[in-house]
Amino acid sequence: MFIYSGKLQWFNYGLGELLVVVLPNGPVRVGDTVYLSSQWTVDASGFKKQKWFAARTVEKVVKADNGDDTFTVTGGYYVFVISSQQGYKTINITMSNPGGSKDHMTLERVYQSKGEVTAESARIWTGKLDWPQNASNEPFTAIAPEGFGAGKPILAFWQWTVDAHLDPKVQCIAQGTQTAETLADDKVKFTFSDHYNLACTWDVKTEELAVHMQDPGKHEQDIGPFKLAALIEFHSEDVTPPDIPLEKETFDVRYPQAEPSLPRIQTPLPFPRTLLDTLSHTAAYVDQAGYLAKYAVGRYHVLDQSYHSLLKQVDELNDQIRELLGKVGELTTVNEAEEHEIESLQKKLSDALDAAAKREAELTQEIQDLQQALAKEQAHDAEDHQALAEAQKQLREARSSIALLQKRVLALQCALAESNTTIARLQSQVANLGKTVSELRGELEVEKKHNADLSRENGDLKSRVASAEKETAAVKKTLERTTEDLKKAQADNDEKDKIISGLEEGIVAMKKDRDAKKAAYDELKKSTDATIKELQDEIAKLLRNGGHSWPSDGSIPPPFVDMPPPFNTGSSPMDEKWWKHTGIDDDMARRLGLEI
Repeated sequence: MFIYSGKLQWFNYGLGELLVVVLPNGPVRVGDTVYLSSQWTVDASGFKKQKWFAARTVEKVVKADNGDDTFTVTGGYYVFVISSQQGYKTINITMSNPGGSKDHMTLERVYQSKGEVTAESARIWTGKLDWPQNASNEPFTAIAPEGFGAGKPILAFWQWTVDAHLDPKVQCIAQGTQTAETLADDKVKFTFSDHYNLACTWDVKTEELAVHMQDPGKHEQDIGPFKLAALIEFHSEDVTPPDIPLEKETFDVRYPQAEPSLPRIQTPLPFPRTLLDTLSHTAAYVDQAGYLAKYAVGRYHVLDQSYHSLLKQVDELNDQIRELLGKVGELTTVNEAEEHEIESLQKKLSDALDAAAKREAELTQEIQDLQQALAKEQAHDAEDHQALAEAQKQLREARSSIALLQKRVLALQCALAESNTTIARLQSQVANLGKTVSELRGELEVEKKHNADLSRENGDLKSRVASAEKETAAVKKTLERTTEDLKKAQADNDEKDKIISGLEEGIVAMKKDRDAKKAAYDELKKSTDATIKELQDEIAKLLRNGGHSWPSDGSIPPPFVDMPPPFNTGSSPMDEKWWKHTGIDDDMARRLGLEI
């Protein structure tokens, strides 16, 4: 347990008032309770010196590299963010309200529990103090960190309105140990001193604490009784950590699988022996399962991307096929038009050749007729020569037209051949693309089937991953808490081992003392027996000589009537359970090897 004291600073409402903070478990964990006790200088309603006590829950803990903690305390109107310094030697508190206003204060540790956790309950009492000339309606807090009993600690905190030096709001701490304890009429009385003498009476039924205080100037008076503000139960033997606060959430649920998804392994496995090793191996297996699940999910995403990429390629190839089929249709139409044009040109060429041949024959015949007429007539006039020249010109033009038509026919035949080649090439591409589309459709069907299987597996893997992550988080939290509890248990065991070692040394010393007393007893018994024998011989001698007479009943008074027994416990070292008189019980005797 850590106890801190300082001054409350909250704007005009808390001006240097006494503030006491209690951390029951020392270093905090989520779910721990923090107790705060103080008073307002003036509250929101205008009332002065209104005391207040709060028990708040630790909601969040952030650990620093140097071992200090920063934790958030919630549960009321105000929120306290507390940071430990120098291993919880001091704490810095930032106090805030819902409006966003903040103020800061620093408290010093005045008490730290030592040794193992006590089984007794701790108690905190709060109230008001009035003291002549020094305190008027000031806060008073008393704390019993380890319960009641002689030698156990007790602390009292109060605030002087003004001290002997006339300084205002001076804190005073009385810390000591309970020097006496009496129980009568359901009341426990004890005293302690620290500059002031305080005699306390705790009422078992009402849980109130009455205090009679005396100052060094011998002024004394009753203060209180003070009401119980908090009862803190400790469970040193409980291995289960305190539960964290629960929050209400709304979520969808579903039933688990009716049958196990994975077969149960019945073969021998290398299970560790200890709890920590088993939890460590469990966490390692869960991490490996998470790795495999993430790998499977990654492979699924890769295959899914490949599947969608193939779908895109198929769509692109289908677009290309449609485009090529359109071009083939266009080229087929163009080819048919060119074939019709070639047929028309060939027909025109044939008609032109026939007309030219006919015209040539006619012109030849005319030339022959003219030559014959020229031969017959030695003289011909200019008109005949002109007619001949005209006929020859028409012949040349006809031959030129025939040559031009032949060139055009050749060009059209070349274009037709190229069109046929292009059509053949495109038809080949269409055939290849059709084959590729068929193959891709086959692959697409396979990928669709594979994708469906992967989708089912992915759903199972996602649920398993979620379950594994939850189990991992739970195992890790359990591992952390178990590790911390085991460390505490180990520390407790070490302390108990030290106690047992001390007891064993005491037993050895007691055995030596027993042996010495036994030897002294044997020596005394031997001496006593010799003395008795001498007396008996003397008595027999007297009887024979008619000397002293003894009682008629024949009884002989025992020798050394006033001799005390050799052991003041009423037992001898030869008693079977002599150690019972030393305060050792049967269980401790068995552990120390004294029980036979």
